[in-house]
Amino acid sequence: MRFPAPVNEHPVVVLSANVLCHRLSSVTVVVVTGSSGPPSTHVPLDAEAGVDRYTVSYAKATDIHTVPRTRFRRKKGTLARGELTHLGDAVKAALDLS
Repeated sequence: MRFPAPVNEHPVVVLSANVLCHRLSSVTVVVVTGSSGPPSTHVPLDAEAGVDRYTVSYAKATDIHTVPRTRFRRKKGTLARGELTHLGDAVKAALDLS
């Protein structure tokens, strides 16, 4: 995904439902980081997620953005079911939706 300067290209995980994404002009994402953090907010991603920018990657559940679909460059991978569940739980906790 491409953020405005000075961030530019940065890996993200799309949170918006797949079935809706093609109809939406913007989707909700969380930023992927190479910095570890609390397990309650930083979900470790396996190599199958397709993120190769960092040695170890984490989806940061507290770094949520809604961005235009036109900013996306390419799909790089897919989260495993366990990663997706963990990330969903972390986002719910971060937003106090539990």
